[in-house]
Amino acid sequence: MRKLLILLCITVIGAVPLHAQKDTVYVQGAIESGQEGTLNDAIEAAQADGSINNTVFKLTSYDYYVLTSTIEIDVGETLEIVGPTPGTTQASAPPQIMWTSSGGIDTEYNILTYGDITLKNVWLRYADVQGNQIGSALRFADDPDPDEQERGVFEGVIFDYAPSTTNGSGSVSITADHFVGIFKNSYFRNNVDPHFRYYGRAVSFPYQSSGWHIDSVLFENTTFANMGYVLMQEGAEWSDNVHFNHCTFLNIAMFSLESGWWHNMHVTNSIFVNPFMYGYIPAQVPEGAEPNGGVFSIAEVDSFGFEVDFTDPERQILYTHSSYIYEDWLLDWMENNPYSKEKYQNREEDLIPMPQPMLNQATMDFMDSTDADGNRVHPLMNRAFLYEDVNPRFIEPATNHDSLKAWLLKKWDTNEDTNWAYKPEAGYNQTWPLPENMAYENDTLLTAGMGEFPLGDLYHWFPDKYEEWKAQRSDEVDRIHTWMETGKDPTTGLSPQSDGTITAFTLEQNYPNPFNPTTSIKYSVPKTDHVVLAVYNSLGQEVVTLYEGRKAAGTYTATFDGTDLPSGVYFYRLQSDDVSFTKKLVLLK
Repeated sequence: MRKLLILLCITVIGAVPLHAQKDTVYVQGAIESGQEGTLNDAIEAAQADGSINNTVFKLTSYDYYVLTSTIEIDVGETLEIVGPTPGTTQASAPPQIMWTSSGGIDTEYNILTYGDITLKNVWLRYADVQGNQIGSALRFADDPDPDEQERGVFEGVIFDYAPSTTNGSGSVSITADHFVGIFKNSYFRNNVDPHFRYYGRAVSFPYQSSGWHIDSVLFENTTFANMGYVLMQEGAEWSDNVHFNHCTFLNIAMFSLESGWWHNMHVTNSIFVNPFMYGYIPAQVPEGAEPNGGVFSIAEVDSFGFEVDFTDPERQILYTHSSYIYEDWLLDWMENNPYSKEKYQNREEDLIPMPQPMLNQATMDFMDSTDADGNRVHPLMNRAFLYEDVNPRFIEPATNHDSLKAWLLKKWDTNEDTNWAYKPEAGYNQTWPLPENMAYENDTLLTAGMGEFPLGDLYHWFPDKYEEWKAQRSDEVDRIHTWMETGKDPTTGLSPQSDGTITAFTLEQNYPNPFNPTTSIKYSVPKTDHVVLAVYNSLGQEVVTLYEGRKAAGTYTATFDGTDLPSGVYFYRLQSDDVSFTKKLVLLK
């Protein structure tokens, strides 16, 4: 183990020009110098001589930089820290930035900035040199100028092992009026907290704060694995422009994207695997309401509870070329963990966790709503080319089943604490490449993205495809934004909701659920095909076939009547020659 207890000093080895505008200051790490605080001192020296805005701080591969205090960037200052481009050898590992373990210092923020930040090819580890999690945040604070934007550019950055912070925000904390964030080729890894299921967030406003705002945020070729939440919006705080493109989501405790207060938003070319692991507890859903989770929901402007400067018809929301699945192990654990078995025996089925839908029915109805003349009320809200229940089959998923199951059981039952991080020792040991590999083998998803690229993060998991994708990125961006602005896909000419075109098989969550005695099941067929829709009991025995035969392309609704059946958990399955989708429903008498 290379982590040492070391003394404080500054070690800056000269400066050479990086380009015409900035100089490069090479900063030795703890391995090379034998010292802590070298990065703190290099930055403070540049602030003292007024060169901070003209300096790039260059770090060394496979070294680590131990913070002895918060890095504070003042109004009007910019901070740029870069590491070499990582390769495929241990020696090329990104440089880590972490906390000292000497104690006696304020660790609330690893970086506190009133200015702008650029980080590239660095590994932010929210822990000390001994591997203990530290509840810090990289905080963007408000510039006193009300019109000034607070900018953060992150490329190739690993945000690792970040627990809950003291103010309940995320790895990146927003307390600013006009934050603009760009996250490319980055990885939020093990942003977990053993206690609060709500915490361990990627980007978030502080809990129960108000008045802050995100002007725009882009996540592109970025992975989120083992998180509490991803992007949080609470307390009348919302984001005007939110964009996810080619992102991979794995094992998100609750909301991947929270609140529904979206203005302009696109989620494209992305994979969601276990995106709401906690599920929903039917007994906790108000009578007549629906589960409000899934990948994301859309709330009506009138329901926000605060004023915004846009109306529902003006909102541009696009969700396309993406996939969603709850893995079989998680579905099984939801039903067959000791807590759920006890509730089932006690006839308390409405306390058993159930999977959230990709989009809940209220959201889809809102997107599809029409006026008295049959015209769509929200023509700029569209979804298309979505894949449900298609397992990518990751080569080495970042999932520790034993610790994750133990944590989920305690969240559902006793709410005790347990750490559910995936191989945190890999971060502690600076293992490179990391042990996980979210490349996958599913042929459908390998060509399901725009331009027939794989869905999900290409930079980390499909590097060869990433280089090819970069050559056409501008065309893809133009397609996405034209689709958002016009409501029509410029490549296919389709407006999926308005012209009735169905682009994929879908099986929606039944409604109501739980139900007594009848419930509706909605499904879509993209082409004329032989389909079977049937209901099964918990033993896998067929209860009833709701439909079997050929269906033309379209959207259909079937009714399941459980009058003659006992209360319990049942499953319904849609099958064709090409696909098979299964969902769970609860009959509660």
